[in-house]
Amino acid sequence: MIERTVSERDSKRIIRQWDREIEDEIRRAAARHAADGRWKAVTWAGVWLVWLALLVSLIVHIRAFR
Repeated sequence: MIERTVSERDSKRIIRQWDREIEDEIRRAAARHAADGRWKAVTWAGVWLVWLALLVSLIVHIRAFR
C-alpha cells in the first residue's frame, strides 16, 4: 500500500511538472509569434511601398519617352 501511495504521488508530481513545462512552452511560442507578427506587417508594408515607388517611376520614365 505504501509503494502505491508513493508511486501515485510521484506520478502526480511528474504530471504537474509536465503541465508546467507544456504551459511554459506555449507561452514562449505565443510570445515569439506575437513579436514576429508586428515585424512581418512592417516588412510587407515596406515591400509594398518599394514596389509602388518602382511602379510610379516606371510609369514616369515610359511617359518621358513618348
